[in-house]
Amino acid sequence: MNLSLFILALFLMLMIRSDPPVWLGYGDPYDYLHQSTLSLQSQNFYMPEKAPQFYPRPFTVPLFYKLAGSNPNTIILLQKLLYALSIYLLCSVFLNYLKRLPVKVFFLVSFYLFTFWWNMLGWTNTLLSESLSISFLFLWMATFLLFLQKRTILRFVLHGIITVLFSFTRDTWPYFLLIFYFSYGLLSLRGNKQLRAAVAGFFLISVALLFTQQHTAQVGQRYRLPILNNIVFRILPNPVYLHWFEANGMPCANLLKEKYSSLHVPTDIYPLYNDTAFAPLFSWVSGAGRGTYQKFLLTHPFHTLLLEEKLVEVSKLFAHDFGYTGDAPDISWLSNNIFPFFNLASIILLLWIFITINRRESIVLWKFPLTLLITGILHAILVYHADALEIERHLFMTNILIQFLGLYLVCFLLDSETARFLLKQWKIKFKQG
Repeated sequence: MNLSLFILALFLMLMIRSDPPVWLGYGDPYDYLHQSTLSLQSQNFYMPEKAPQFYPRPFTVPLFYKLAGSNPNTIILLQKLLYALSIYLLCSVFLNYLKRLPVKVFFLVSFYLFTFWWNMLGWTNTLLSESLSISFLFLWMATFLLFLQKRTILRFVLHGIITVLFSFTRDTWPYFLLIFYFSYGLLSLRGNKQLRAAVAGFFLISVALLFTQQHTAQVGQRYRLPILNNIVFRILPNPVYLHWFEANGMPCANLLKEKYSSLHVPTDIYPLYNDTAFAPLFSWVSGAGRGTYQKFLLTHPFHTLLLEEKLVEVSKLFAHDFGYTGDAPDISWLSNNIFPFFNLASIILLLWIFITINRRESIVLWKFPLTLLITGILHAILVYHADALEIERHLFMTNILIQFLGLYLVCFLLDSETARFLLKQWKIKFKQG
């Protein structure tokens, strides 16, 4: 059934066309395409330097584009193939954890419907990093659960390779991985020694990835624009915060306040990026600015934990269906009317029930969603502070993780011994009735 759904899903995905292509008006695709033309044997491919009209990116997306010959049409076709394949593989692993046939069928149908939600499927139709991020997230989860099922060196290496590729799809994923392995490691302190050693190994890999990706971001100056955006949209409106940055060495504060403190629309900030009057500010951002902004977040916990943000801003953490991918086709109609089905409160409730029921049945089954929920929340807060522009797009994964966790928890609750016992009791009462 999984194989049949994979073939059907891939066929339907390949039938989707966008004419004209939706990505032509965006700037990011051209950076990915340019980087994909660089030589694989050159260091510039993996950590290119900033150049006029070129903003370097982590290497996984350009690598994928290079494999597609840097041809946009081929890239979109291969994105759909990888997306469908990642769905098939994740389902294959999940089926090994489920016991009851009706639950397996329910999981397959609901999960494939979920993956046709345009908030996910739509990214395969454009040249941005989101599609590959989703696909590698599914592959990352699949290989991790596969390793938990049977801990072998081959599966450890496989998950390690997928982790590296997943990490380099977006600059924020190393933080996600670091939080996940650290949290899972804490929950595994009383577990099997072999598992603890393996998780420690994955944690060390995530630490190495974080430092490596930070270095490539510094070489390519990928953090310069996000810091500028944050200063303009989150620091300038607050005189106390602005004074703090002045006291910590930020130049051009008065000039910045004079020219950019009252922007009508977010795009009005674009002239700042090439304004030579702010050369000292650019130099500061490229040098001490990043560390200063991190210090600000550490010393202002109410701001960092979003306790000072308006509800309308915090709601952006759960954004979905916010554009970039064009109009949804008819084949996504049912999925779009079902999802998003779960919210954060329902996930917390389901997880509490799940842990209460399963804590004596299978530790693996409840540790994974608990760790994923903790990681997702902390990662969402971190990403929110990463850039004040295009917040919804940067947080596109939060609601996807919530819906995934909802399906995960519902399916394993239905598959639990408690559910089987309750069903058996209901059948007995029904017959006696």
